[in-house]
Amino acid sequence: MPSEPPGARPPTARIPRCSPAERGYDVEQVDDVLVAVRAALGDAPDGPAPDGFAPVGPAGERPRALTSTQVRAVAFAAARGGYRPEAVDELLEAAEDALAAAEREQCLRVRGPEAWQEHVDALARLLRNRLDRPRTQRFRRPSRPRAQGYSAAHVDVLCERLGARLTGAVPLEPAELRRAVFPPAQGERSYEEQQVDAFLDRAVQLLLAVR
Repeated sequence: MPSEPPGARPPTARIPRCSPAERGYDVEQVDDVLVAVRAALGDAPDGPAPDGFAPVGPAGERPRALTSTQVRAVAFAAARGGYRPEAVDELLEAAEDALAAAEREQCLRVRGPEAWQEHVDALARLLRNRLDRPRTQRFRRPSRPRAQGYSAAHVDVLCERLGARLTGAVPLEPAELRRAVFPPAQGERSYEEQQVDAFLDRAVQLLLAVR
């Protein structure tokens, strides 16, 4: 068998693929993100990256590195025969966890524990400012009268669980926030999706920071 040409993409056979008739995540886009994740973890002080990430970029080229926040925000186009979304999502959750831990260690090493605690406290204050608001008033309504948003009642339930987690009353894992799904609603019974999503991103960031 001939060897791979210089700059060939590393094998990613461990990620299951959809059938040719099914739509999954675009393979090339996913591979690019995994290369960038590996570049970031390769620079981490904790040693080699977890198994499953692409090990190299194109020959002679250093791949860009990603932060944990950028990994959480990444989105892929749909493509027939692409990678199975659930498998990629699971892999990226593990990547975000590993990157967040590496970023914490780097901050502690370079800036010290006081700077890290200030970062954690600022995140907690940001979340508390919204969690302390009354039920049904924590987020904006959709801007258009008939636009759909998230069910305010269901979002409020998760917010109250998060508030209890911040006081140590109940456990709550970042994965529960990442995978949260809310029924659609309209008008006064709804919250604007983008604002809720941005809040949950911050909440995930805080839960990873206090692990």
